[in-house]
Amino acid sequence: MDTPRIPTRALLAAALIVGAAASSHAQSTRELDAALLQMSERGDLKDAGAPQVIQKPAQVRYELGAVVDVRTAQRSGLPVMALTPDGPAARIGLKVGDRLVALNGVRLDGASPPAPLLEQAMQRGEGRVVADVLRGSTPTKLSGSAGVVAVPAYRIEIGADAKGACGFVSARAGAVPKSRDVFRADITTVDGRSTPLEPVNRHRLAVGRHVLVVRELIDTNRLSSAQLVQIDRMKRFALAKAYKPLVVDIKPNTSYRIGARLLRDKLDTQSLRDNAYWEPVVWEEVAERCP
Repeated sequence: MDTPRIPTRALLAAALIVGAAASSHAQSTRELDAALLQMSERGDLKDAGAPQVIQKPAQVRYELGAVVDVRTAQRSGLPVMALTPDGPAARIGLKVGDRLVALNGVRLDGASPPAPLLEQAMQRGEGRVVADVLRGSTPTKLSGSAGVVAVPAYRIEIGADAKGACGFVSARAGAVPKSRDVFRADITTVDGRSTPLEPVNRHRLAVGRHVLVVRELIDTNRLSSAQLVQIDRMKRFALAKAYKPLVVDIKPNTSYRIGARLLRDKLDTQSLRDNAYWEPVVWEEVAERCP
């Protein structure tokens, strides 16, 4: 039997579709990573001992198709800076340089922060746009239809791991090897999520790479009074910046014991001021079954 021949043009079209889908997926992943990074930097991701779930039902949003300057409130209205070609704003006759005075009955020329007002105005119209515009010194009223964007329902689970595919990190298990200049430490965040204020014995993590932030608890009797003064000054100035990151590659059914290593060749005044006198370490790996 002859093998069916697929036209080259069809193969090219299929390749383009697959390539576009892969590119779109990669872009979505990057945007999601960026959003989670911002949440982490703000401290919005808290470790409550269980995965954090963020979810929303399906939504319909209405868009104007224009770039409007919402940085500050302006008594003469909000300047229109750019338009989406053939977008809703362009179709109703809005022009670059116009000033939005009101939209769907919501005044935009007051002292209130304009960004939430503009968002409220667009959603209030439920698909319609009625705009009061100042074009130069001439008041103008424009009306038409908004752009409609369907936002699907979503559910994001942060901190979840597949059953059995996990390991542990702990700063409290076992006796730290002080003879090797390794001392106690405290894990303050895991992947940007603050650990509970009440200390826990261990943290369960999914298999893969994770970033811990570690605070040193080096025995003070290992340092001179002058060194302790320098360290105290550094910590009061640096605050949380005195803590250090530690990247750990978690393998299945493995527990990683975390500590702080004192670097005895870095106890001069400048190194103490630079917080260079210690480093976070994994001082032991032990087998521990993940339930």
